[in-house]
Amino acid sequence: MVENDKPKRAIDSIGGIEIDYDKLYGRGGAFLITPLDKGKVFSRELFSEDHKMFDQAAREYGETRILKSREDLNTLNKELSLEIFKEMGELGFLGVDVPEEFGGLALDKTTSCIIVEALSSGRNASIMVTASAHTGIAMLPIVWYGSKEQKAKYLPKLASGEWMGCYSLTESGAGSDALSGSTTAALNDEGTHYVLNGTKIYVTNGAWADIAVTFASVNGKYTAFILDKDCNGWTVGAEEKKMGIKGSSTVTFYYEDCMVPIENVLGKVGEGGPIAFNVLYVGRYKLGVTTAGGAKFVLNGALDYANEREQFDRKIKSFGMIKSKFANIVTRAWEADSINYMITGSIDHKLTGCDKESQDYFNIVQKAIEDHGIEASISKVVGSEALAYAVDEGVQILGGNGFIEEYPMACAYRDERINRIFEGTNEINRLIIGGTFLKKAILEEVPIRDSIELRLKDWIPAQDIPIQNNLEKEVNVIEFCRSFTLFCLNESINKFGQDLKNEQWVIEPFSNMAISICIMDTCFKRYHQLDDGLHKDETASVLRLSVADQYVKLVEGGLNIVNYLFSDDVLKENIDLVSRWKSKLDYNPNRIEFQKEIVSVLYQYNKYYLD
Repeated sequence: MVENDKPKRAIDSIGGIEIDYDKLYGRGGAFLITPLDKGKVFSRELFSEDHKMFDQAAREYGETRILKSREDLNTLNKELSLEIFKEMGELGFLGVDVPEEFGGLALDKTTSCIIVEALSSGRNASIMVTASAHTGIAMLPIVWYGSKEQKAKYLPKLASGEWMGCYSLTESGAGSDALSGSTTAALNDEGTHYVLNGTKIYVTNGAWADIAVTFASVNGKYTAFILDKDCNGWTVGAEEKKMGIKGSSTVTFYYEDCMVPIENVLGKVGEGGPIAFNVLYVGRYKLGVTTAGGAKFVLNGALDYANEREQFDRKIKSFGMIKSKFANIVTRAWEADSINYMITGSIDHKLTGCDKESQDYFNIVQKAIEDHGIEASISKVVGSEALAYAVDEGVQILGGNGFIEEYPMACAYRDERINRIFEGTNEINRLIIGGTFLKKAILEEVPIRDSIELRLKDWIPAQDIPIQNNLEKEVNVIEFCRSFTLFCLNESINKFGQDLKNEQWVIEPFSNMAISICIMDTCFKRYHQLDDGLHKDETASVLRLSVADQYVKLVEGGLNIVNYLFSDDVLKENIDLVSRWKSKLDYNPNRIEFQKEIVSVLYQYNKYYLD
C-alpha cells in the first residue's frame, strides 16, 4: 500500500490497455471496474445548503403532520389522504421534477430523493406509496414525453396536488412482461379518438386519480395515452383487500370502448415501451430511498422498545443476540443509504451544465437515468431487502408484542412485503443487473473487457490511497472481490456468449456479486471521503462489518458459478486459482468485535447515527 500526496490522473495503463477512470464518473455500471483509489461517490455528507433545507422542511412535515395522522392514514381514509396530498403539493414536494414554467421547481435528482426519504419520517407507507406513484410513474411520463400542450394542461395541477395521477400498466397476463399485454386501442372512423379495450390491474391511486397514464397496442405498436377521469368507457373497480399499505388505493381499471382523444397520445404511436420502462428506473431508486429510510425508523422503534423491555431483571438491549440484530440493521441501512445518493450524485453529475431550456434536455435526462439502470435495480434490491431484514428482526425484538396490532411493528411488517414486488420483483431486477452488464460488456459502453484483461494479471492491485483505521485488509478484499466478479463475468461470457442473459442459474449469483461489489465500493469510497471527526472513526466498524458480510456472500456466489461452468481438471485449476488469490488476503474478520463496536456507538446516540 502506497501513500502519495501528489495528484495523479486516474488512469490504468498496462500492456497497451488504457482506462481513464475520470471519464467514467457519471457512467452507469462503472463501479464494477473502478478501483478504490480512482473513483469518487456522492453521499449525504456532501449535501448542499439547499439540500439540507429541503431535507429539514420535508422531515418536519413528516414527523409532525404525517406521523400524527399515521393511524387514520392506514384505514383507506380518502378525505385525509387527499388533504395531506394537497398539502404536499402546496409545500412544493410534488413538483420537484416538473419544469418551472409548468408550476414545478425543476430541482436535481438528489433533492427529489431527499424529499422522499425525509417524508418517510412520518412512518406511513400508504401515503408514501400514494405520493411516490404520483410524482414518479404518473407525472414523469408527461414531463419527459408530453407535448407542450399536454404539459400545460396537466402538470400545473399535478404539481400543486390539485389533481392526482396514476399509472396503469400491469395486466393479469402481463406483469413483468408488460409488453405482452392484451389491451388494444383502435382509431375510430372519424379519426378523432382512440377506442381502448382491456383491463389493467393493481393500479396504485386508481380510485382517487384524476388522470391515468395507460398503455395499449395500436395495430401491434405499444403506445402510451393520458386518460382523463371523464373519459367515457373507463370504469374503476373495487378497492383490493391488501395485506399491507391498506391506506393506499389499489384497484382494477376496465376499458370498454373507452374514448381517448387523439391529442392524448403520449409521445408517438409505438413509443409506449420506452415510456413504460424508463420511468421505472426512477421508481426503483426512489423505492430504494424510501425503504432505506424505513429501515432506520424501524431500527429506532425497536431500540426504543429494547430500552424499556426487561427480561430476567435486565433490559433486553443488554443481550448479545439483540445487540447483534441492531448492529446488522445499522450496517444494512447504511449500505442502502450510501448506494442511493451515489446514484443521484452520479446522475446529477452527468446532467451538470445541460441547458434545461433545450428541446433535447429531457431526452438527455432519460438517457442519463437509463444508463444507471443497473444502479437503480441495485438500489431497489438493497433497500427493500434491508427494510425486510430490519422489520423481521424488529418483530423478533418486540417478541409477542411485535405480533400485536397495537404496536406499529406489525403494520410495518405487512407494509414492507410489497417492496420486493413493486417496480419489478427483486428477481426481475437481478436479471436486469446481469443482463445489462452483459450488454455493456459486449457493446463496450463501459471498458469491462479491458478491465478484465488488467485484472487477470493481478487480482489484488496496489491502491494509491492513504489508509486510516487499519483498513488495509479491507482494501485488498474489495479489490480481490472486484477481480473475482470480473473473472466470473468473463468466463460466463466465454461459455454462453449473448445467451448468458437466459442463463438464470448464472445471472442470479453474478448479479448478487455485482450488488456486493457496489455495496463495498460505494461504502468504502464514502467512508474515505469523510472528514475527520464526522463519524469517521465510528463508521470504520460499520464498513468493516459490511465488507466482511459482502465478502462471504460474494465468494460463495462466485464459487457456485465456477462449479457450474467447469468440470474435472479445468474446475480444479480454477478453484486452485481462486484459492491462491484468497490466501494472499490473510483475511479473518472479527465480526463479533465489529458488531460490539457498532452497538456501543448506537447506544450512545440511542438512534441511527450515520445521517
